[in-house]
Amino acid sequence: MRHMVRALLILLLLSSPFAGQTGNWKKYSNTNGNFTVLFPGEPQDSVNKKDDSIDSHTLVAVEKPVYYTVVYTSMVNDQSVDDANFSTFRDAVFKELPKCRVDAEQPASPVMTGFIGHSYRLSCAMPNVRLLMTGNLYWGKHYAYAVMAMFPDGITPPEAVKMFVESFSVANSAK
Repeated sequence: MRHMVRALLILLLLSSPFAGQTGNWKKYSNTNGNFTVLFPGEPQDSVNKKDDSIDSHTLVAVEKPVYYTVVYTSMVNDQSVDDANFSTFRDAVFKELPKCRVDAEQPASPVMTGFIGHSYRLSCAMPNVRLLMTGNLYWGKHYAYAVMAMFPDGITPPEAVKMFVESFSVANSAK
């Protein structure tokens, strides 16, 4: 009995740092971006571009050692949802990550109705550290999204990374 109590105490002590890490996760809704996602706390919002035809933002929330990011672009004019436009979008996103290479590409999960989506795993060589990025890119008629998590190479990705990426959903797929 004493060993069982001791083992339970050790288990509680070991798990307590992780319990606090998931307690701040909240469903985040962005009306302008037309999406919802789970974030570990309130994300910081930076405007990338805003004019009469495009509104683009980067949202970032951190739960060390992982950075959770949603980049969205809202376009006034209809865009063709086809492989050529998705490829142009993907190439533009990856151009912003010049020190990263694509390690894997597969269908996005979750699938979004009215969007072309792909899942990526990237390796990024940054000064003094190698980072991994994993997540999805989506291209639709009026919206484009990059839903990515970034963390140091060499660690097992926390389950929260999968939870974050799979929690992403478009609020109104008719837009």
